[in-house]
Amino acid sequence: MNFKTLDERFDNWGMTVRSPKFQAGVCAQWAKQYVAIRDSKNVPSVITPVERDGWLVEAAWREMPNHVHKWVLKYTYVLRLSPEQVAIRMRRSHGAVLRGVKFDAVVADAEISLSRSIARISSQQFLKNIPQRACKPETAVL
Repeated sequence: MNFKTLDERFDNWGMTVRSPKFQAGVCAQWAKQYVAIRDSKNVPSVITPVERDGWLVEAAWREMPNHVHKWVLKYTYVLRLSPEQVAIRMRRSHGAVLRGVKFDAVVADAEISLSRSIARISSQQFLKNIPQRACKPETAVL
């Protein structure tokens, strides 16, 4: 699974989170599914690689330090709000005023922040798979 742009990857994130497959009539069912996938060593076969990447983006989103960036991305890609609706919701719900700032610049900064968070999580997962003694040199005998 290769996404050509970050927009495609983030659109996949939104589709995965909105998927009825993960919202089976229970509030936050998708979150329970995510936690089950994250905590298990064997990912169920019903989860496709595209959906797995969507959950990776969701995990990275949760670890983002900037509150404004997090919610701008969530409103844009998951809830599919227009820039005007995002600005209104950010002001009312989060006290962040986006007036006077180019919305595209805010989204671009947020996307960069999320892509860094994805890279950090991916590298942590990669490092977990390397054995502890894999890179240690042999002890020298003199």
